[in-house]
Amino acid sequence: MRNKISKIFASGATLLSLSTATFAQATPNPITWIPSISGNLADRSLQDIIVDVINWLIGAAVLVCVVMLVWAGYSYMTAGGDEGKVQKATKTLTNAIIGLVISLLALVLVNFIRNTFLGQTGV
Repeated sequence: MRNKISKIFASGATLLSLSTATFAQATPNPITWIPSISGNLADRSLQDIIVDVINWLIGAAVLVCVVMLVWAGYSYMTAGGDEGKVQKATKTLTNAIIGLVISLLALVLVNFIRNTFLGQTGV
């Protein structure tokens, strides 16, 4: 056991010592990272605002689905062979995957409508 821990520690130390330095580019305003909300709202059309709000809501739904996937995986691993807990974790996992697929299809649908009917381009 002690030998195994020392190998893991040595591998981690080697990995950390071989990493290269990275330098972040300084930006003057962090809000410019998100181009859809930078600028004045009065300069934007109602269609742009609605599409951006829908995209943000879909992003939040994807985040919730990913958290549920992690939670279901944790529940499955810690079930300890209890059949009821395993079934509950499996059901949560299935529902999280279905929610993720629905969220991603909604994103595709919103962007398709945006590009086809509104004549806008972008993500």
